[in-house]
Amino acid sequence: MDSVNFPSASLGQLPDLAADRHGETPFLSDTPWLTYGKPVSTVSDFVAAVHDYADRLWAAGVRRDDVVAVVKQNHVDIQALMCAVARLGALPALLSARMDVPELMHCIRQLGSPVVVMDQFAFDRTAPEHDVLRTVAGRVLTLDQTDAAWALFAGEREAHQVDVRDMDEWAVITHSSGTTGVPKLAAHSTRSLFEHVAPQLEIIKKLGNEGLSAKHLSFVHVRMSAGTLAALELAMPLLAIADPEPQHVKSLLLQHRPEGVETHPNVYLRWEPMAADAERPFASVSRFISTFDAMHPATVRALLAGSDQPHAMYIQGYGQTESGPVAARMVTRKDIAAYETRNVGYAAPGREMRITGADGEPVPTGEVGSIEVRTPSLMRGYIGGQPTVDGSWLAMGDVGRLLPDGSLELLDRVVDYTPELGSILQKEDVLLGLLPELLEVVLVPCREGGPTVAVVCPRDGEELDPSRFDGAAREAGLDDVRLLVRTWDELPMTGSYKVRRLKLREQLTEQGLVRA
Repeated sequence: MDSVNFPSASLGQLPDLAADRHGETPFLSDTPWLTYGKPVSTVSDFVAAVHDYADRLWAAGVRRDDVVAVVKQNHVDIQALMCAVARLGALPALLSARMDVPELMHCIRQLGSPVVVMDQFAFDRTAPEHDVLRTVAGRVLTLDQTDAAWALFAGEREAHQVDVRDMDEWAVITHSSGTTGVPKLAAHSTRSLFEHVAPQLEIIKKLGNEGLSAKHLSFVHVRMSAGTLAALELAMPLLAIADPEPQHVKSLLLQHRPEGVETHPNVYLRWEPMAADAERPFASVSRFISTFDAMHPATVRALLAGSDQPHAMYIQGYGQTESGPVAARMVTRKDIAAYETRNVGYAAPGREMRITGADGEPVPTGEVGSIEVRTPSLMRGYIGGQPTVDGSWLAMGDVGRLLPDGSLELLDRVVDYTPELGSILQKEDVLLGLLPELLEVVLVPCREGGPTVAVVCPRDGEELDPSRFDGAAREAGLDDVRLLVRTWDELPMTGSYKVRRLKLREQLTEQGLVRA
């Protein structure tokens, strides 16, 4: 590779190199590798699974330049399938099986008659749209036996030929979260993907790679791809968690005692009560990591209090599928009093940030506007769109401001921001801080007058007193608000547990609770 900070080999070859160097390194998962059928507990086992998938795909006719959509239940075997497809010189497209099925069909259609690889979970979940699937897919390969004659079970094996793609060819396609509409498909080259990995390699080298890193992420997300490659490169022990249920995770933490934990902010909210558990499941954790949304100070404070490590820290990253890592900050116990949820830190090395006004021109420090970034980890382009230009500025679709110290304050998504109401996210932060009995608060402004709708989810076993909410709403600067109580499972979520705000707005509009 042409950078000292890059992984040592290409996407399809790095697992083999890692096995040669440190094959005994733990590579664990909490649930079985059902589509492989053998246990995986080390890097060498992971590589054996990669080769097995590659042999099966080769026998099924997958060849160089084929686009291969991987659609299956959330599990780290998705990363093995990605590497297997890359070994053949084909182009993996990682799609969440939990996406709304019509949107999933739309994404597959955009890929231009791809080979679609599915497990039983994805095959069953897409059953209402199988007629559409047969139309938009070039071929459908299943990793499990099915009764469908039109789907080929990829059970045969034939020794595959390695034919990896060049650094600047497209290497992987992933999708955006879909919080503001139908998920977009973003393509990365090996070079731009490795620019996602490079900052992680630097952090791991600085903080150490000996301890186990436990991750519960959307395994189709480019963040997990970068994390897997970093672990393979630096022999960092990995525990990939597919099931985020708190009791299950508690048992894993007590059994494995990881040094690092990474998950999505809304999952940390569900795990927060474990920090006060008498068995101290977070006792061994010195690094809590989140690279998606910012997290509330009370949650960060609770997690750090749940650790017995003297130098425990919370690492907050800011970035997107399209941009890669942009900004970061580290929060220790001594920093927590001054920690502001909306401040996502400083530009990572090699990255630039600016704020622009409605005319597209940069605004002075402290003024609110659209966040734009310039980064070497920029995607190569959206499927169906124009290729990106190296060194160009990317609009993040977020509203924020740069503070005098150079840090970035993230205020809202562009589609949610209304100057009259101010930052929706800040107001949600205030409500969560005042109402610890709540797991989630989502504010949905009414665009044509009328009250803002507050959709709230109480924690398990908790109830919300409406009068307490009214007082908190006034303190948050919400004078006209309508309260709706929902369960966590009733909220439309992305694969990374972000609330799909536009989808929620559509649901509330259909129910007559919000004016469009």
